[in-house]
Amino acid sequence: MKIEQLITQSENLINWIDKTIDGIGIPSETRFRIAGGCLDVALEHHKAIVLLIKHHLYGSAFALVRSLFESYVRGVWLHRCASDSNINQFTAEKIDSSFSEIIQDIENLPGFDCGVLSTIKSDAWKAMNSYAHSGFLQSTRRNTESSIKPNYTEEEVLEVINNANMFALLTVMAIAQLAGNKSLMKTVLEKEEILNKGSNQGVQSDA
Repeated sequence: MKIEQLITQSENLINWIDKTIDGIGIPSETRFRIAGGCLDVALEHHKAIVLLIKHHLYGSAFALVRSLFESYVRGVWLHRCASDSNINQFTAEKIDSSFSEIIQDIENLPGFDCGVLSTIKSDAWKAMNSYAHSGFLQSTRRNTESSIKPNYTEEEVLEVINNANMFALLTVMAIAQLAGNKSLMKTVLEKEEILNKGSNQGVQSDA
């Protein structure tokens, strides 16, 4: 799939997410509000990544992947793993748990025990940091043989969009769990199947 096709699919996904979660109710307790805030900003990062790539601002898009991943993970942890003490620490900006420990807590939950999050962190964390903090990976992709300008491969851009879309769907699933909405959980799984099929066959008109 070409970048332009995947952007179209991603924009359709964004519209679907906005319509699907609009009006979803969640409990008003602090835990749910701050978890929901993290998940909401994750979806905003997803939109930003797609928009930046559409306008060929690849460096900024790549830099946001870590923030998207972190926002999703923190939202899940605050909702399903954090103790009341952890919640109080979070509201005071004094979380003691490292990001690795937060992932470990999540992977003790059913459905996360396959280790996907820790695998992502071990395989991609250094790259995420390099792009987010203008390390070597980011810097070297601003160079060609004759000049300094963006020099990202199509494969790299496609990978970032696909990963962002994956995290967006995971985030919607987390929102469904936050709301206790089993119907939405089922809908998200169905949408994931449609997108996977679309990635293999081309853009789906309803994706």
